[in-house]
Amino acid sequence: MKLEGPGNGISFSYLEDFMNFHRLFKFFPVVAVALGLSADDLYLGQTPEKYLMGDYNGGKVHKVFVNKIEKSSFRMRPDVMAAFQKMIEAYDKDRKGKSNEHIFVRSGFRSYADQKYIWETKFTGKRKMRESVEGKKPEEIVSLILQYSSAPGTSRHHWGTDIDINSFDNTYFEKGGKGEFLYSWLQENASKFGFCQPYNEYSKRGEKGYYLERWHWSYKPVSSKLEKEWQKAYQSKKIIIKGKFMGSNTMSDDLPLTYVTSVNTDCKE
Repeated sequence: MKLEGPGNGISFSYLEDFMNFHRLFKFFPVVAVALGLSADDLYLGQTPEKYLMGDYNGGKVHKVFVNKIEKSSFRMRPDVMAAFQKMIEAYDKDRKGKSNEHIFVRSGFRSYADQKYIWETKFTGKRKMRESVEGKKPEEIVSLILQYSSAPGTSRHHWGTDIDINSFDNTYFEKGGKGEFLYSWLQENASKFGFCQPYNEYSKRGEKGYYLERWHWSYKPVSSKLEKEWQKAYQSKKIIIKGKFMGSNTMSDDLPLTYVTSVNTDCKE
C-alpha cells in the first residue's frame, strides 16, 4: 500500500489496497483508536459488556499472584501483575530499616457471581456490617452496603485492575498504624508504577461514591479506560443493573453511574 500527499491528504496507488484498508478499519473497534489498545488487549479477548460486568471466567485470562508469606493467591490482569510486582520490589528496597510491613494482597479480581454473593449475604444480614440490617427498608440496606461494597456489575474488581492490600481498616494506614510508612510510600511512589487510590477522602469526591479506602489501589493505564467504557455501555443500556440482585429495584438509574465514576481525579485520564 502506498500513501501519498502532504498533511491529511491520503491517496492509494491501487483500488484493491484501498478496499483492504477500508475493510481493516471498518471492523477495527473505535476503542482501539481512542484508547491506544486493541479490543483484545483491553478486554483480554472477552465480550466487552461481559468483561465490564465481571461476567466471564477470570481463571482463563488473569494471572495468579501468590503472597509469598501468607501463601494466599489472587487473580489480576497480566499487565497489572507485572506492574504490581515491580512496585513491590521498589517498596521492599525502600522499607529496609524503616518498616517491617510488606505488601500483600487481600483481594483482586472478583467475578459478577462473587460480587453478587457478597452483596446478597450483606443484604440478608448473613454477612455482618457496621450496622445491622434488621428493621431497615430495602433502600436503607442498599445505602448501607454501598458505603464500602459495590453492586454486582459495577465493581472495579471485575476488571482485574484493582487490588486491596494488607488491611481493610483505614487506621492501619494512618499515623501510628503499622502501615503508616507503606501508605506514605504509596502516596509518593505508586503513580510511578501506574497505580492510584480510587477512593480517597470522601469530601474530595463531592461526598459521592464509596467511603475512604486506603487499601484499594487501581492500575490507572487500564482502569481509567475501562471506567469510560463502562459508563458508555451503561448509558447505552448494554449494561443492566436493575432487577438483577436483591435490592436493585430500589436503585435510581443514576445511582450505579455515580458510584462507578465518583473516584479520585488521579485515577482518571
